[in-house]
Amino acid sequence: MGLAKNNNISFKFSDYLNKNPFNEAIPWFGGDVQTLRDTFIFDGLQAKKDKKILLPINNILSEKFEGDYLLGFLELPEKFDSLKGIVIITHGLGGSTKRFGLKRIARKLVNNGFGVLKLNLRGAGSGRYLAKGNYSARCSNDIISALKFFRKLINSEFKFFLNNKDDIPIFGVGLSLGGTILLNACLDYNSDNSRKLVDGLACVSSPLDLISCSNCIERPRNYLYQKWLIHRLKRQLWDGYRNEGIFLPKLSKKIKGLKTIGEFDAEFTAPSWGFKSLKDYYYQASPIFRIQKLIKNLPPTLLIHSKDDPWVPFEATINLKNSVNESLDKLSILITNKGGHNGFHSNDGCWSDEAVKSWLLSIQQIYSLV
Repeated sequence: MGLAKNNNISFKFSDYLNKNPFNEAIPWFGGDVQTLRDTFIFDGLQAKKDKKILLPINNILSEKFEGDYLLGFLELPEKFDSLKGIVIITHGLGGSTKRFGLKRIARKLVNNGFGVLKLNLRGAGSGRYLAKGNYSARCSNDIISALKFFRKLINSEFKFFLNNKDDIPIFGVGLSLGGTILLNACLDYNSDNSRKLVDGLACVSSPLDLISCSNCIERPRNYLYQKWLIHRLKRQLWDGYRNEGIFLPKLSKKIKGLKTIGEFDAEFTAPSWGFKSLKDYYYQASPIFRIQKLIKNLPPTLLIHSKDDPWVPFEATINLKNSVNESLDKLSILITNKGGHNGFHSNDGCWSDEAVKSWLLSIQQIYSLV
């Protein structure tokens, strides 16, 4: 594994990693089994104290609010006097806050003193009925609007509840495409002051180059993966139209005929978000092409990726790591040989969950909360 050691945070985190390298757990050997492991596990995780939060967002491609919301679930640690901050967690493609991996890392963070907001993206999960349309890899306006509202909410209505802290840091954790979405939102965010969109961001198995990801998922060896993912996307899309009262035979036939993620994005995602074509969408929504130019917009950022990820090629992450200017004090880039896609299952549990938790604790120390 390799870590871009470009700031004090990275040096401290590197020390942690040297003592805790990733090793696959029996019997989860290989990228595919690591990737699929969570689907074989009974999901018994339940949040202890979830508070439903509605976050207002504008209509797609508009500055007009027409009653759309994102749905989040806020869980707080039992000891508010030692609150280390709030972590926004976003899910991946076709996912929601119900995904086992998202709930697992949320539980770890809550148990280590963080509040957690598990966020359903536009059109996802139990928040499907609250907003028209579906999220994209660059739904930055949704994320920025939601986070602005949430920061005000936390620092006002929840201020006494959270022990009257003057300014509670908000961090981001993105799983798979959820990390891409948060990265794009951070890059697109322009603040009137020096405050970033979030105060730290960790991304696990997140695509930096959607073009290479599309080519990868189209490979014959990934046929079953794509079939599974497109089924989830089609169901999410159809549920949305049904909630909006749209029942068109031609539309139904069009949705049923979708065979690939590329077709889904070309027919629905790209045009609904104002992109000229599928190629334009994948290029404009790929952080790799913008990070160097807009790196000033990023908070301290951790990227975790595995070389045997069957869904998301690691080369873009390698290229970014090799091109990072060490004086920028922004990126910690960790690339392991094994781990699959959003897997990283070790004998001590999910290694990436533990790594993200340890990294957040290391950057949290720059805020005088405890």
